[in-house]
Amino acid sequence: MKNIVRLTLVFSIGFAALFVGSLVLYGLQSRMEPTQTLAVQSLRTQSILWARAVIPVTIYGALLMGLRYSARIGMTSLQSLVCLLFLGMGWTTALALGINRIGDIPARSIPSKTLSWGEPGLLLSRSNKTVVVLHDPRNPQSPRVLAIPGRALVHEQLPREFIPEGSFSAPLMSFRRNVPGLLQGIADDLASTAAQLNNRLNAGFLPFIIYAGGLLLALCSLRFIFTVRAWSLVNLCMGILIFRGVLALEALFNTPHLQSDLVSLLASGGIRFPASLLSPLLLYALGILLICYTLVSQAIRTRRTKEPIG
Repeated sequence: MKNIVRLTLVFSIGFAALFVGSLVLYGLQSRMEPTQTLAVQSLRTQSILWARAVIPVTIYGALLMGLRYSARIGMTSLQSLVCLLFLGMGWTTALALGINRIGDIPARSIPSKTLSWGEPGLLLSRSNKTVVVLHDPRNPQSPRVLAIPGRALVHEQLPREFIPEGSFSAPLMSFRRNVPGLLQGIADDLASTAAQLNNRLNAGFLPFIIYAGGLLLALCSLRFIFTVRAWSLVNLCMGILIFRGVLALEALFNTPHLQSDLVSLLASGGIRFPASLLSPLLLYALGILLICYTLVSQAIRTRRTKEPIG
């Protein structure tokens, strides 16, 4: 019981600290790129968008810390799995619902001047990067083309789930500095996870719980990584790498091509299955397989220790 209380305190404090820290860093990064968005939005609206975007990194970081701490204080795999699963689900649900609740509160209307962003075909330029807005610049979903000398043209469009209703903003412009491919891949996968969580929550509380539960189960089932007889730093590095693999798998499960192929395969066998449930069920299956592996390996290890030597 004492270990459960300690794990609850450490996880809760870590979850809150990671969320606040990620939110501040994400906000500072966005503020440092004033040309990334030409938006007439209040700080409250921008904070809601930032908070939705940092939920995935908070989940992954808090569970990584919680799994490592549970192994350090000697909790069993089953105890840590159940405790972290309930803690993660509770904090994730409360955070997502709280952000949505704040977003539903009508903001105080502030009179503002009517701004003109120009016509379709507007050119926005900085240094050697140019963005061509293809449709109405006042529409946040307006597609645009990014032109960089020496590179192929890139077509972009801001995902619908990150656009608050009634907002007035110009399209996103990718005036980004050169980012290493690994970090950019992690950022893209985290953005995909944030979009999935937000879409499920907008679709209803039950779809959100189903998806978040599958993600949390898949992550909590990785407890065996931190029981490997190695240095603590080595276990932590292994955990980070494997968590990166789970993040990549989650992004793969959410790709439309894979979902359409699986739906077609199931339909050919006479099984009709909604595509929206494929990714969470795959995450549940991954988590259950890892839990079974952990239990079987622990049983074999216990049996070997009880056998007499010689």
